[in-house]
Amino acid sequence: MIKRTNIQAFIFSKNPSFKILILKRIPERGGYWQPVCGGVESRENLIETVIREVFEETGISNIKSILDLDYTFTYREIKEGELMEMQDYCFTVEINNITNIKLSDEHEEYKWCSYNQAKEILKWEHNLIDLEKLMCRI
Repeated sequence: MIKRTNIQAFIFSKNPSFKILILKRIPERGGYWQPVCGGVESRENLIETVIREVFEETGISNIKSILDLDYTFTYREIKEGELMEMQDYCFTVEINNITNIKLSDEHEEYKWCSYNQAKEILKWEHNLIDLEKLMCRI
């Protein structure tokens, strides 16, 4: 079985008020809401992957801080026709100000949400656990 390492990163800002960014995948990719997610590429470390994925999926390059949430989980998923064993490492990314987002072709919509709004919209168990860890750390 092919193994793949991924990152998951919630982006947030405290200015002008506390908001969390979530992205909606296009229907062909499931149509669900999620934080920034993506696979580690060859010779990248996890932090480099977070920075690259945040930029690719949102256009954000001005990162204030990145925090490892000390949470990881595994699952299996079919990718490109093959069953893969995935391991995701979770982070949070703080930016200075809420900003407009430049979505990649993986997503069709985004929202800057309060904690309660994000909790209502997110459906995947590990996204919700990661969200709770974010709230405990800030």
